[in-house]
Amino acid sequence: MKKCIFLICMLLSFIPFPTYAAGWTDLNGLLDETLQFVKQKEYEKAQKLLEYFAEQFKDYNKEDKLASPEDIRAISVAFDKAFTAIQNEDMSENEKWEDILALRLVIDAEQAKLQPLWMDREQAVMKPFDRMETAMKQENDEEFQYELNLFLNELSIIYPSLTIDLPHEELHRLNAHVSYLEEFRNLISQSPQAQGQVEVMKEDLQRIFSNPTDKYQPSLMWVMNTTATIILITLTYVGWRKYKGDREKKRIPSK
Repeated sequence: MKKCIFLICMLLSFIPFPTYAAGWTDLNGLLDETLQFVKQKEYEKAQKLLEYFAEQFKDYNKEDKLASPEDIRAISVAFDKAFTAIQNEDMSENEKWEDILALRLVIDAEQAKLQPLWMDREQAVMKPFDRMETAMKQENDEEFQYELNLFLNELSIIYPSLTIDLPHEELHRLNAHVSYLEEFRNLISQSPQAQGQVEVMKEDLQRIFSNPTDKYQPSLMWVMNTTATIILITLTYVGWRKYKGDREKKRIPSK
């Protein structure tokens, strides 16, 4: 029995176990330290750690193929943004911290498929969205614009992670929602019909946070058609209000 155990141990010692887990642990640890340096305003140390992170990621990925080419692109974009932020003297501490956090989250998303850290940001994303929706219903454009900016900023922090974890169709649908908000932000609060599009986006966001890999979703074509319809209704409604306002002005007799 002892000889058998000894032989098994000898055989196991020759099996090359991958450094996969150790690689991710090291990378995550480097980014955690970087975030701490940013909080302490030690930006030079944070920059050096990011440089070291890039070298380590390159070495680990070359040796063990940690990420797919598509995911590497997402990580590279997040890294470039974080590295630019840490060098930019005009950016605030919070802005630097958020960009590095986005990198930290996307690295975690590549590793942790069951409960990625970006899902813990649900409240940070949804609270400004809810306030934005309330402002829209109250036709409070100033508050709507403010909360929309907060929402888009919070979404940008987790977006690199979403490009890794979400099915392509789900990601395209989210992009369509965001494009609608950004392009028609000055019209949405004036149009009650736009509430339907915002409600659809809210449902999609809630579904993303509850089950990011759920593929049983409405088709992208349905979302595009719905968005196009609401855009048309929004423009028509705003045009009608302008026309009505012009008519009212003409009725007022000049003094």
